Amino acid sequence: MIQAVLFDYGGVVGCLDRQEVQRLEEKYGLPLGGLAEALYGIPEWEEVQVGRGSEDRWLKAVAARLYELAGRPIPGIRQEWPRMWRGIDHDVVSLARRLRPRYKVGLLSNATKNLEEQVLNHQGILHLFDVVINSAHVGIAKPDVRIYHLAAERLGVPASACVFVDDLLQNVEGARAAGMRAFQYQGIAHLEEELRALGVRW
Repeated sequence: MIQAVLFDYGGVVGCLDRQEVQRLEEKYGLPLGGLAEALYGIPEWEEVQVGRGSEDRWLKAVAARLYELAGRPIPGIRQEWPRMWRGIDHDVVSLARRLRPRYKVGLLSNATKNLEEQVLNHQGILHLFDVVINSAHVGIAKPDVRIYHLAAERLGVPASACVFVDDLLQNVEGARAAGMRAFQYQGIAHLEEELRALGVRW
């Protein structure tokens, strides 16, 4: 029986504008997937998401990787890439609100140390979550099974009583390896359908 629902932030609660990503890659001559690779596929991201290194060092490394991928300096992209995130998905946030009377609701995100203050507090949604597990604060990142076990422990329920949703398949597989029910986010209709199939009601 499901007792808790855990959401990823980026790509689930936080809206990723894929059209904007494509526009930036075309504008600056980056290969398909180059922006995500530069942001999240470099060693500096691996460090900062578990609380080591600095955000400034990561951002400098992102710029260097973007220049490498483009084959030339592209300084203007630094001001533009935040536009790839379009705030929050209000449908997902509404669902989280409706789930709260019956279930514990948590957020489990690979992020920098600024997630809670600069993102969730600013967006006015921090109070929606019984727990926020930020990889940078706990020193473990998805898809390491330990972070899912930690999330279940902090929610006070067994991993088997949790369902987790993420936009990245490797993180879904990590949750399943930890004993959770989990699926890949493909839009609000699919999310609600998957939850109902598990007996979750709101």
